[in-house]
Amino acid sequence: MFRPTKPEDWEPYRDVIAHLYNTMKLKDVMTEMQARHHFKATEKQYKTQLKKWNLDTKYTKASEYMAMIKLKRMRESENPPKQTRFTLRGRPVDPKDITRFEKRALKKGMIKGDELNCNPEDFEDLDYDTPSPEPTGYTYASSSHYQSSHYQY
Repeated sequence: MFRPTKPEDWEPYRDVIAHLYNTMKLKDVMTEMQARHHFKATEKQYKTQLKKWNLDTKYTKASEYMAMIKLKRMRESENPPKQTRFTLRGRPVDPKDITRFEKRALKKGMIKGDELNCNPEDFEDLDYDTPSPEPTGYTYASSSHYQSSHYQY
């Protein structure tokens, strides 16, 4: 059994771990790596390495949901109110997921009323637009993307 102790110990396994992580949960990746490659590392070691390789983008983080909620609320308070559709790292975000997170965050006290301590501009992979009133709902009426402290139109 091989246990990585240095960052360079991970490099020969990078492609295989990346491939597995795209299709499996982390626990399953760990099991597979141990069984097939005799590579044993802790969950924390994996998470640290996935973050270094920028592969920790599989799941939506709480801070990303908070930014979406803040943008959604801002746009709903405009006159006239605007609906918002989000895309994160090129993938659409289900509005039900945002609503579910918001309810849980309110219940846990992560969100207090209208107070959201996050800056949507910090998330360069977060895009949003106003859905078209057309029946297909797939054309963009307007689109915005946050990128290092400015709007991109």
